[in-house]
Amino acid sequence: MKNIRKLKFRKILYNNTLLKVLSVFIAVILWAYIIIIIDAPTERTFRDVTINTVNEQILSNNGYSIERLSVQTASVKIEGSRKIIAKFDSDNISANLDFSEINTAKLADEGVITVNLKVVSEFGDIVSFTPSAVDVHIENTKYKDVDVRYKSRGQLLDGYVQGDVTLSQDKVRIFGAQTNLEQVAYAEVDFDLINAKFDAYTNGQLNEDCQVVLYNNDDRPLSERESRWIWNNSSEVTVNSPIYKVVTANVVPKAGYDVLNTSLSCEPSTVEIYGDNKIINDYTQIETMLITQSSFGSESEIQVKLNLPSWMKVIDNVSEVKVSANSD
Repeated sequence: MKNIRKLKFRKILYNNTLLKVLSVFIAVILWAYIIIIIDAPTERTFRDVTINTVNEQILSNNGYSIERLSVQTASVKIEGSRKIIAKFDSDNISANLDFSEINTAKLADEGVITVNLKVVSEFGDIVSFTPSAVDVHIENTKYKDVDVRYKSRGQLLDGYVQGDVTLSQDKVRIFGAQTNLEQVAYAEVDFDLINAKFDAYTNGQLNEDCQVVLYNNDDRPLSERESRWIWNNSSEVTVNSPIYKVVTANVVPKAGYDVLNTSLSCEPSTVEIYGDNKIINDYTQIETMLITQSSFGSESEIQVKLNLPSWMKVIDNVSEVKVSANSD
């Protein structure tokens, strides 16, 4: 009897039909679990979806600019795969106000126009969104000229000094609704000395195209939302600044014949000079203006100006030194 049971068990094992059926059954259960439980369709609401504007040239072509929107963000409900929806955020949703469909004939009569909101998603289906339409406040387009200021960031390499800064333009013209333009006090460009390319040192000129940033009366840069509907005629301004090599030169008193037998000493005895990079290394010493006995009078120490070429400058704007006389 035992032998018969063993033979039946072996037949079952050797016959894999039952195993195949069992495998298919398990696979179906797993598939159903993944589809129904893990990756089941689900809904998710995304709040604070930024409302964008498109085809605004319809307004500008008719002499108008956006002053503000009645609301800045939308709330959007999406339906889709649980796994996919879990991975994306509001940046994957586009909420647009399209001005190509507005009635331009009514622009002159209304300070507010209502534009339908259109929402699309990269993944999933749009279930609902609010608001369905947005009131757009518009004004006649104006312009304003504002000064451009500059600010440097970082330091040059040791042994170099920055010269006078010039800008490709000292004003920019901004356009938009008068209400928005009134926020702007000035524009500023920020140029980078830290990452200046080495050829700026070899050529002696730093040139950098810098982004224009608008500031308000509190010296605070306008936020993206505040400057959203303000345009300017130059988004970048070129900053130019000479880069001079600094050389240490000895200060030598230039003595007249009547003080040749007098020991003269200068304080400071050296100065740091810069100017023309091509010839600055040739200047290892700088003379004072001519010193005579009458220069001293009854004093033993006097202030004497340095005799500098017109192109040369001295660090810290040193223009004269103290000369002391001691008779031999």
